[in-house]
Amino acid sequence: MAVLGVRVRLGAGGTVDDVRALKTWLEREEPLAELLSEKKLSIEAQTSADGTKGRLGPDLELVLKVLGDVVTIAALTEYTARAVKTWTNNRRRLQGGDPQPQIRPLDTDGE
Repeated sequence: MAVLGVRVRLGAGGTVDDVRALKTWLEREEPLAELLSEKKLSIEAQTSADGTKGRLGPDLELVLKVLGDVVTIAALTEYTARAVKTWTNNRRRLQGGDPQPQIRPLDTDGE
């Protein structure tokens, strides 16, 4: 199973607006923004295939896909985790609540 990127899924406290805000935040984080500008990374919001049944509204997640051989998954995970932690702390401070993002590798099957 080859790892192609990183998946970020917000917990039950996350909203569609949170997904959009987090995507914008990640796109502006320096190491990720550099990879994006060099077309070596893509960040996409998508509907989760394995969402919890009975939830209201879409179960969205962000998928960061490596498009080149320049970044290791360990480095991408570290950049992403650092950016997500900062975003979560800011959101908690400004809006309250805790969407509890989960970060995990994305394999060749997209899972």
